[in-house]
Amino acid sequence: MVESTRNIMLKVDDDLCQACKKCFANEACKGKAFRRFEQDENPFLDMSRCWGCLDCIPVCPFKAVVRHLYKK
Repeated sequence: MVESTRNIMLKVDDDLCQACKKCFANEACKGKAFRRFEQDENPFLDMSRCWGCLDCIPVCPFKAVVRHLYKK
């Protein structure tokens, strides 16, 4: 099965996320899909802004950005 941005969902695992002041995943995100309401809380991903490049996954030192595939 070929992956596309339509069958990928990215999430921030709240158990792994350390709410870093400088979020490396956010820095790597071309679409700026990571959002926070307060600086000290975990970010969440706005998938409507995600470009599907997956550059955010390998840069998080805590492996908190996880990918889920949805089968059609």
